[in-house]
Amino acid sequence: MKTARIFAILVVASAIIPGITTAISFGEDGPFQIAHPYDIISAPAAGGERILWIESTPPPPFPDPGYYPGVPCAVYSYNTTAQTKTLIRSRATNARSPDIDGDLAVWEEERGSTTDIIFYNFSAGTVSALHTNGLQHNPRVSEYRIVWEEGFEGERRVWMYNTKDGKSYGISTGNTDCFSPDIEGNTVIWVEKNDPDVYSIVSRDLVSGRQFVLDTTSAAVCPRIDGGRVVWEDGGLIHLASNEEGVSILTAEPACRSGAIISDNIVAWSEDGRIICSDLLETKTTRIGKWHASMKPAILDEGIVWVEDDQSELSSILYQPILSRPHGDLQVASCPADISTTRGEQSGWMREGECSWYVLDVSTGTTQICLDFSWEDINESLSCTLICPGGTLFRFTDSDDEIMDARVRISLTSRSGIVPGRWYCAISGESVREEVQYSIIWYEYSGPEK
Repeated sequence: MKTARIFAILVVASAIIPGITTAISFGEDGPFQIAHPYDIISAPAAGGERILWIESTPPPPFPDPGYYPGVPCAVYSYNTTAQTKTLIRSRATNARSPDIDGDLAVWEEERGSTTDIIFYNFSAGTVSALHTNGLQHNPRVSEYRIVWEEGFEGERRVWMYNTKDGKSYGISTGNTDCFSPDIEGNTVIWVEKNDPDVYSIVSRDLVSGRQFVLDTTSAAVCPRIDGGRVVWEDGGLIHLASNEEGVSILTAEPACRSGAIISDNIVAWSEDGRIICSDLLETKTTRIGKWHASMKPAILDEGIVWVEDDQSELSSILYQPILSRPHGDLQVASCPADISTTRGEQSGWMREGECSWYVLDVSTGTTQICLDFSWEDINESLSCTLICPGGTLFRFTDSDDEIMDARVRISLTSRSGIVPGRWYCAISGESVREEVQYSIIWYEYSGPEK
């Protein structure tokens, strides 16, 4: 037996995602609120375990001599693993269009009479400006490359900057208006305006120089690329294109749709004020978010993030984990009542609607973990939810160990080993009259199955 470490961390939501004792692909309810900004300027960006967004801030009551008119903004990031919010840049006038990939974050920002691309390195903690003679908009980043559109409408061009060699390159050719670029590895895509009513989605290979049209649209769209596939909205329909499979349509009927984005095999967009998540592998579509209030989705490695309007001057940024498929040999069962050795213990007080979070670090080689969760009053109802590093979610209530005694004793066992790393445990007050005290005891076992 090895000691598991358990630490109390910040309460981040008043409700918990309901789950079941087998894994599911998506959850319908209970997203986690990670920010409640003054005013969200643009769609959040997401990559890996990081979320990036820009919010406006109240103007200073007494501007300093260097202050000039414009919307004062701040740039923030959030780490879903560490559950920490970080202020990256406190003064960013009229900032827009954030994007993130790996260690690099980018956005556009007004500086004097022009607009420049700003990029931030998370590892180094440095902020740099990419300044040219033209107006720069809509930056996107992939590894060490940044692309953007530059110039006035009607004569825009797509450019690329290499952060390794510090050089800029013109990507689009010809005299057409080129804008809304995106990049993945060696592939750059953008939109070209051919005439007032026809737009083309163009793809260019940076190695071979091969360039071709993926499809044409009737409106100026904002295509996004991942895994060699491109998605966009046109005429209220979500389109998907790839070199191998051509163009297909993911939606049956036109609707009010926007913000289509793709990551791995997940496509997400906003539809009539809800977030739609489409699993391309299982051809499964799920709606999440608040009706008529959810918009601007982004996709992380293990979750969906979006903006939700709360019908006031403020909006929220919400995060919903994507729940992975079941582990093949993972067994969930009630555990014996006479577990003797304590490996980690916490306690607290809970009111109805509250949720307290804990971190549980599971060691490599662990084959069984046990949880003994109890509270002082059998007339109160509490629940306990576990989320493993892969996103699999398990939710337990008093009845799940077959005894109604204000106590839940559950074990998760796997012959091939429990997923190691940082697990999260959430205690939620389902039905509590006033306040109830609870305790958690955590066990970890390595060796042959018990």
